[in-house]
Amino acid sequence: MRGVEGKTGKARFGFSYALFALTVLIYLGALAYSSYAAEWRAKSEIPKIDPVLKIIKGLRQYQKNKATFPPSFNEVETTVWKHTDLPAYGYGGRTIVLRNYYYFYTFISPMRCTLWMVPVGPHIEESNSYFLILTPDDREKWKGPPLDLKEASAITGTPTYAQLAMLGMIKQDPLPQKKR
Repeated sequence: MRGVEGKTGKARFGFSYALFALTVLIYLGALAYSSYAAEWRAKSEIPKIDPVLKIIKGLRQYQKNKATFPPSFNEVETTVWKHTDLPAYGYGGRTIVLRNYYYFYTFISPMRCTLWMVPVGPHIEESNSYFLILTPDDREKWKGPPLDLKEASAITGTPTYAQLAMLGMIKQDPLPQKKR
């Protein structure tokens, strides 16, 4: 047994301890990363309402330029947004899904339009549904629980107050606007 001669006590196992410590560190690092990745993935599936600000801004900018709200998102795309990769607008250019929210736009008159925002995806119970009535200078905001598939298929672009109440939608107080 030549390999063991001259080595006594802990010195003989030093390499094994170092390898064991490295293995534990790699295991803990992989565990932390997998936990972080799972949390990040879950957060990315939660519906986010952020794109609505860009949509409202685009609709109002189109209305300001053309003196009427657009009949669909396609017109806003060609005159205001001008994306290089066109988003997949559905139902005659009036619907789009962004960040796990389904947006349903309806032209009412040159000075009025509506926008439904309904959460979709695996985490809809963590979000709310919204309904906006937009004018060039103001908006009416309604907020309610997430709509299930049956309720979402029954929504119209011009619901009555009774229909909004049946869906559990509650009118929100307007935020004070900054004076310009």
